[in-house]
Amino acid sequence: MHERTMRAVARSLFVACCAVPTCVTMLIILVLWSPWYHRRCVLATEASLALQTGLDVRIGSLERVSPTTWQLGDVQLRDNETKQSIGRIRIVSWVQEDNRTVVRLSQPEIRAEYLDDVWQLVHDRFLCRPEHTMNPIRLAADDLTIQSAHSQITIRDLDGTILPDEKQVTAMLSCMLAGERPDIEPMEIEIKRRRDEAQPRTIVSLRTGELNAPLAWLAGYHPAFQKLGDEATFHGAAKLAQVPNQDGGGAGGLNWMLDLSSARIENIDLARMTEFLPHRLVGKASLQLNRCQIVRGGVVDVDGVVQVSRGWISASLLPRLAEDLGCQLTTAVPEDFQFDLIAIDFDLYDGKLAMEGLCNSQRGFEKMPPGTMLCAGGQPIVMTGPQQIAATQLMRLFAAPHSVSVPVSEQTLEMLWLLQPPRGPLTLNDSVGSIPGSPQFDESGQPIGENAPRISGRISGFQSAPVPSDAPQSRGYW
Repeated sequence: MHERTMRAVARSLFVACCAVPTCVTMLIILVLWSPWYHRRCVLATEASLALQTGLDVRIGSLERVSPTTWQLGDVQLRDNETKQSIGRIRIVSWVQEDNRTVVRLSQPEIRAEYLDDVWQLVHDRFLCRPEHTMNPIRLAADDLTIQSAHSQITIRDLDGTILPDEKQVTAMLSCMLAGERPDIEPMEIEIKRRRDEAQPRTIVSLRTGELNAPLAWLAGYHPAFQKLGDEATFHGAAKLAQVPNQDGGGAGGLNWMLDLSSARIENIDLARMTEFLPHRLVGKASLQLNRCQIVRGGVVDVDGVVQVSRGWISASLLPRLAEDLGCQLTTAVPEDFQFDLIAIDFDLYDGKLAMEGLCNSQRGFEKMPPGTMLCAGGQPIVMTGPQQIAATQLMRLFAAPHSVSVPVSEQTLEMLWLLQPPRGPLTLNDSVGSIPGSPQFDESGQPIGENAPRISGRISGFQSAPVPSDAPQSRGYW
């Protein structure tokens, strides 16, 4: 009896020892599969990503596919302060294998107006932090869409690698535009963060390959791109590099330099560019940049060729070309007219501008005199001379009729915020600049006060008299 009891107790202990681990395992599985635990993991992942990116991150789903693979679904990126949407990613797959990381993005979308935020995320919070680039990273994306209020662009087959080195980290990306042939040379982007100098600096290089990259989608990023028109394209190379600032200012004594040498911009819509200017041009222009290096607030060295085949031009622009740019007019043209060709070689350096007409170097216009920059009806209309002019004369060319000359120099730049030119023409009714002792008049011509306003005699010469009621109205442009 005693022996049977002992055997029963042993069997009970054996069953208990087997059941406890099974129950614990089942309990762990139930906890891991519970909505409560899943939500807790999602919140922890969102908080970690927000801390690393500086953005407000929202995750729709989170799944651990394997011990080394995580998959995030419906990832939304928002501005941390305004909560405005920056972009979203349908699926993010993150694989960590040994000393290598593989990230795959499915159908990511980015708002063009937040490209600065995306750049700060990639550059400031990733490439500039060595702890994030200790191991190689492989990046791939399917159908990256950059959206703006005016247009959008879809990039496919985005493939990239991030390779760390002892003295620098290099990110290399290649991609294609949707709708292009798959056998053409792709677009390539290279970003280097150099750490082998006293001041770490960044160099970004872009090569379009055989592609003509559209520029309309950048209109949401900066209004200047909108003025180029919906069909403007970019082809060639671009380089953006941090260079030492001669003035010692900027972040760490560095400033950004833009280099567009050998690049070409085509299908520039001149009607869009001159839409709100006093003189109009209509046509599609191409700009070939032989040399182009621009440092904000510093060096401007640009040499290139502008060419426009067939278009319309305001007759009022011709005398401005003669007076402001020193061009020579071969004939007087009273009406707006259609031109055959505009071809100009220009060199802008050290605040000086030199131009030379190149119409005679274009096929079909070889009989034009040297220096012809604009021709119409088989005849030269505008000629350029060898003289250099101040680059500021270009602003006078398209300035409003009421604008005044402003002496700008290093000593006067800080005063521009206070002493700004007038936005409209000054008249006898202006409280500043009125003629001493003269009454003010309302729109009907009746005096509205007896005491003349206090004025400064230094600007009294800038006012203009009201246009007589019987004066003919100026002719508008098309």
